[in-house]
Amino acid sequence: MLQKRYKTVIKVFICGFALLQGTNNLFAQQQLTLAQSKELALKKNNRIGKAKEDVIATQSDKLIADVAGRPKLDASATAFYFGEPLNTMLPEYGFAPMVSVTQPIYTGGKIKYGKQMAETNIQMSNAQQRLVEDEVLLATETAYWLMVQAKEEIKLEQQVKKQLASHYTFLNNQFEAGLIYKNDVLRAKVLQNENEARLQAAENKLILAKRRLSQLIGMEDPTGIDIIDTLSTGDFSKQSILEAPDANRPEIELATNSIKMSELTKSMLKADQKPSVGLSLNGMAAFGKEGINFGDPTKNHMLTYFGMLSVKIPVFDWGSRKEKVKQQEANIRSAEYGLKELKSQITVEIEQAMLNLQLQANNIDLMQASLIEADENLKLSNDRFKAGTITGEDVLRAETLWQRAYSNMLDAKVLYKIAEAVYHKTIGQMK
Repeated sequence: MLQKRYKTVIKVFICGFALLQGTNNLFAQQQLTLAQSKELALKKNNRIGKAKEDVIATQSDKLIADVAGRPKLDASATAFYFGEPLNTMLPEYGFAPMVSVTQPIYTGGKIKYGKQMAETNIQMSNAQQRLVEDEVLLATETAYWLMVQAKEEIKLEQQVKKQLASHYTFLNNQFEAGLIYKNDVLRAKVLQNENEARLQAAENKLILAKRRLSQLIGMEDPTGIDIIDTLSTGDFSKQSILEAPDANRPEIELATNSIKMSELTKSMLKADQKPSVGLSLNGMAAFGKEGINFGDPTKNHMLTYFGMLSVKIPVFDWGSRKEKVKQQEANIRSAEYGLKELKSQITVEIEQAMLNLQLQANNIDLMQASLIEADENLKLSNDRFKAGTITGEDVLRAETLWQRAYSNMLDAKVLYKIAEAVYHKTIGQMK
């Protein structure tokens, strides 16, 4: 009876474990489209997350700059105890709270320029975030299509493996029947070995592409994702590009705002040459032993206030302030030259991306025509071999030619998709 129960428990455990494994396999992989992959990258990528936090930090800088010209209220408190002989001249113990209000009156424009610099810094951090997003999205799209390519290559090599196995069996039977030489069998075996090597390379390529894509979209387990698109269902229609559009690149926005920031820095340096005026009002109380009130030594408390107006005037610094302004003016001119060069480089990048996209589109047409011809050649070679008009070597050569044409077709389609993504990035339309 006990043995029966023991066996029943084991059966239940095995069934439950098998059911759990089946459920895990069913829900283990998340099927992703290209749009879903890019959306996940925007939400979970570490580089993008860092860029977003940098934007939040600059927004805090803006709030700090906005209140720089407002009065500031500070409070402090001091407790003291004096021993001999100081307690014969001062109160022996006491407690003195103090409240201070400080208001800048004139700073030469520094507060205004500080606000403008904080606002410009926000714009720069937003542009930097967009630049990072564009780079991550391009990398995501590239990894996605490389993963598609790897899966297609695995399918191709598995199909070739079956075809070569069939050829090998047929040729080996022909050899054993004395109808052909052993050379044909050996050639088929060599092609099988090459096919096995290509299959392993494609499987490794898929593993790396999965790992790269999972890292970009913020998923820890690369085995938990799969992609939906294939190279047979993708859109490979030619894009009619007549002229380069105006580039909406974050790099241009960054460079433009960098010049603006340099100009504001120059204004701040000029403000250092102007006087600054500040006002502070202070209220103070003191409680302690008799004598703490200097006006009436018999009292043990005191209330008072005082105000201070400070004026700071730069007089002489051996010309260092003026030299800093000249230095900043040179930096501004240098940045302006850099912006012109950047725009010129972007124009060249767009033209290169356009030409490459058109080239890859033309390559698809050529590879498609080659694949059709190679497919027809393989069929004719098989028919002629069965009819005895050609040798097994000719069939294997046709098989190799077909495999190469199919592989070239896969490469052309993937290169087109990557070129399309690069083109969108160069014109600032990655999203």
